[in-house]
Amino acid sequence: MDFDLLLRGGTVVDPGQGVEGRLDVAFANGRVAAVAPDLSVTATEIIDVTGKLVTPGLIDLHGHFFHRGQPLFVDPDEICLPSGVTTAVDAGSSGWATYAGFREHVIDRAETRVLAFLHLAATGLVTLAAGVGELEDLRFAQEERTRDAFRRFPELLGLKVRIQRQATGEANALPALDMARRICDATGTRLMVHISGTPIPLEMILERLKPGDIATHIFNGHEHGILDASGQVLQAVRDAAARGVVLDVAHAGVHFDVEVARAALAQGLPPTTLSTDMVKPAVARRMYDLLGVMSTFLALGMPLAEAIRGVTDAPARAIGQAGRLGVLAPGASGDAAVLDLEDGDFTFGDAAGHEIKAARRLIPVLTVRAGRRWRPRGWGRRATGAAAAP
Repeated sequence: MDFDLLLRGGTVVDPGQGVEGRLDVAFANGRVAAVAPDLSVTATEIIDVTGKLVTPGLIDLHGHFFHRGQPLFVDPDEICLPSGVTTAVDAGSSGWATYAGFREHVIDRAETRVLAFLHLAATGLVTLAAGVGELEDLRFAQEERTRDAFRRFPELLGLKVRIQRQATGEANALPALDMARRICDATGTRLMVHISGTPIPLEMILERLKPGDIATHIFNGHEHGILDASGQVLQAVRDAAARGVVLDVAHAGVHFDVEVARAALAQGLPPTTLSTDMVKPAVARRMYDLLGVMSTFLALGMPLAEAIRGVTDAPARAIGQAGRLGVLAPGASGDAAVLDLEDGDFTFGDAAGHEIKAARRLIPVLTVRAGRRWRPRGWGRRATGAAAAP
């Protein structure tokens, strides 16, 4: 059989299948066609990736990609594909009143695979750039119209709500959360909850989350976080993880604290998924791509295979795409990332000023999307959210 593309001689790391070793990966008709040592095949394009890491295409579980609808949001093709991310999950940039426009003008036109959570607020996060909370007035949340959106757009992954002081205020936090819970129960979909800077105790949020729901910004350093006054992980957080709630990083700088993450990892509480909360960089933001998030967790002691799991198999399972995305199995979507580990002296940090030193970081080499090569445009040697030492 002739293949469209062959990646030869790389070190395949595919935690979803428990595969790690020197293997060739072939693609045909937009899918993975074969994975084996020393494939004796012909291909339209053969790329020698000896000495490089070959992983399933990366999945960013939390970003904001409605770049035509809000000035803070990013173009997925400019941000994701150059850094090995082939699937971008939009975390509620649009609501029932704006999703159709998001789908037509971004999702359907992007080369990156863009999947979306719907926001509880009808207009999504349109008001964010103006500094106005989207649920300060609960008239922006219409329960029946949001339910109807899930009937009209079955591709939606779930419902997103920000239980953040700046989003809901204190009075609307619990009513918004309970409305979101009712909608998800009625439509049979998953719930993603922003838990950073919440005005209500974290336990009140977590007790409403069911298996498969997502708690995002899990390692934030704001009030009502995952640690108690003595620095121990709350039992409610452990209970949520045990019953299958997804613990998502969604770094953003402003929603991630190095010391909270360090404490949680030391106490045996790893995140389920690694993600960026990608928007246009601002002064307070210390992370600009998914490889930077992965590199941060490598510096915190996470094994490489687990960091890769957190951006491949784990998010694929979290959005109901296990076996199709996040793996390099014959028949799976033909997405892959070729990466390198660069040695050096790097610093990763957060918006609170905490830093961690690192002796290596992940950098992109090339991306395969739908079975074809996509070359990084000058990103191969760029910083991935780290400041290189002089």
